[in-house]
This record gives sequence, C-alpha cells and structure tokens, in this order.
Amino acid sequence: MQFMRTGDLRWWELMDDLARHVADIDVYHTDGDKAAYNRGLFWHTAHYVDAGLATHRTYPRAPGVLGGGLSNEHNYAMGLVLHYFLIGDPLSAASAAGLASWVIAMDDGSRTVFRWLARSATGLASQTASADYHGPGRGVGHSVLALLAGHQLTGDGALLSKAEELIQRVVHPADDIPARNLLDAERRWSYTAFLQALGYYLQYKAERGESDAMYNYVRASLLHYARWMAEHEYPYLDKPEILEYPTETWAAQDLRKSDVFYLAAAEATSAERDRFVERGSFFSRVSIDALRAMPTRRLTRPIVLLLSHGWLHHSWVHRPQPMPADIPELPALPPLVTFVPQKAIAVRRAAAIAVASLAAAVIAAAAAFLW
Repeated sequence: MQFMRTGDLRWWELMDDLARHVADIDVYHTDGDKAAYNRGLFWHTAHYVDAGLATHRTYPRAPGVLGGGLSNEHNYAMGLVLHYFLIGDPLSAASAAGLASWVIAMDDGSRTVFRWLARSATGLASQTASADYHGPGRGVGHSVLALLAGHQLTGDGALLSKAEELIQRVVHPADDIPARNLLDAERRWSYTAFLQALGYYLQYKAERGESDAMYNYVRASLLHYARWMAEHEYPYLDKPEILEYPTETWAAQDLRKSDVFYLAAAEATSAERDRFVERGSFFSRVSIDALRAMPTRRLTRPIVLLLSHGWLHHSWVHRPQPMPADIPELPALPPLVTFVPQKAIAVRRAAAIAVASLAAAVIAAAAAFLW
C-alpha cells in the first residue's frame, strides 16, 4: 500500500522480501502432517507477551503461552495475490492457490481418523474461537477470502463452490441475529470480518457478471446483518469494562464496522443506503479520532488494521457508488441447519456403539448363565 501511495522503491523492496518470506517460511511445505496442517500457513505470534525465542509453532517461549498449530483463523492469501498481480511472481500465485486448497483439505472428513464413523465435513474451515461455533466469524471469513483468491488465480470451480458452501453453513438471510450474541466482544468481535468477506464475495461476483441465486442470498444476508448493526453496534471502547484488554487495537477494529456498512450501502437502495453510509462514516471517524489520542497508535496491531481496513470510507467520500438494482424476491428458503462437525458426530456414534456393545455383552452373559 505504501509503495502504491508513494512510488518509493524502498517500500517495493520490503514488500518483495515479505512476500518471499511468507511463501518460503510461513507456508508449511509438507504433505507429511495431517490434512488440517499440510500446506497451510503458520500463525503470527501470541498477543500481550514480550517477543523472544520462538517455538517451532512461532509462539514465544513465555509463561502461560502454550503454543498452537495452523488455523483457518489466520489464513491470509490476498496479499500474495496482490504481489502476483503487481510483479507476476509465480511463487506468490502458487502459494495463494495452495492456501485455497488447504481450506478444502482441512474441511475434508475423508482425510481424518474419524472417517470410519462419520464422513461429513470436519468444520475446521468454518469454526471461530471454538470447535462448536460455526456462525459469522473470522475463521470462516478468511476461508472464504482464500477460496475467492484461489478461484481468481486458477478458475477452479470447486474453490468457488466451497466458498458458497461455507457461507451457507454459517449465515442465512433470516437468521435470528440476537441469538448469535454478537455483542459479546471478546468472543464474537470477528463476525465483522466475515461480513467483510461477504461484501468482497459480492464484488467478485459482480465483476464476473454473476447476479445469480447465490449472489442474491449473500446480498440479502449482508443487508440483514447490517440492519441489525445499525441499531445495536457501538464503538468498542465505549464499554471498556467488558474487554479484557481495552487497548488501541479495539479502536482500530472499529474500522471493520465502517467497512461493513459501506459494503452494505453498495447493495442497498433508497433511505437505507443513506443510513448505512452515515454509520460507516461514524465508525470511521470515531476509530481515527480515538487512535489519534493514543500514544500507542504506532504499535504493530493498529498499524496493520489501518493498512488493511477503512479505505472504503475515502472511496465513498470521493466516489459514491451507483444505486444497485432492487433485490429480487428470494424463493422460499429452508431454515439454516445447525452444522455439526465430524468429530462430534463420530464421538456420539462411538458412544452409541460402546453402549450397544456393552448391552450385547450383558445379554450374552445373562443368556449363558441361564442356559
């Protein structure tokens, strides 16, 4: 971003070095581990601890830090795509496409030890924060973005189909949003990252001229959540008492809300669009104003968020978007089916088999005794 702003070749050199580091070092170049890890991307480090010697999982050797593996919540492919489009580096293209394939692999139940009891999806591509939450969150949001990046590079229809499968797994145009408890900031803050991914999906489909049933499903879902946000969302630091660490990062995360409102505004019509633009402007303003008042605004986490989000506000100020067509009436849709991960199904079936086996053994023993 800084190179494109300034033309200063020193930024170009840093960009090129970083992209090569990600492709060479951060991507896990192996097929010898489990499918949830092979060809994936290692996490960045833990928060709120000092930097220091790292474990092989990139976590610092610090008290209370246990380490971790690879995860859908930290799958970043879009920067590699941008690097490829800027300079044509085939390594960046291959790495981004590989991160898209990793999403499919991690969700493939036929590649796990549980496949003998259940063949369904693992849920590793759609979970966020815990194995049993498969609603809007950054885990599924990053999976969708990686799949869109892979489809853009390769044209592989399986990648776009998987993105749409994951979207339908976690969101519905008629969701009971209060039941999601999205205002629990510590556990559910990243739902906005998923809604951003929905907006980018719609942009991608529009660029391809695909205004199909899935486009309308996602559009209706995004607007449904944006309406709820317009009534209920507030700047995170307005309620610091519910945050474990009320730092500058929360102020920067408000930019995601601004982006969601502008993405929704691009799909809305009439007065509803004006409401979303007003909310987008509000969250952009309060985020930047809060950061300006904080000496810690120059730390890495807020800077990364500032470089990644908030651009839509300036785009709308200088170039308002054309009014979209009215949303067609959607056909009758079945309700969202609660997703159950493969492991949970397998454990339940294993327990049932154990109970049945025990019952059979008891019956056999009783029959032998009576005989």
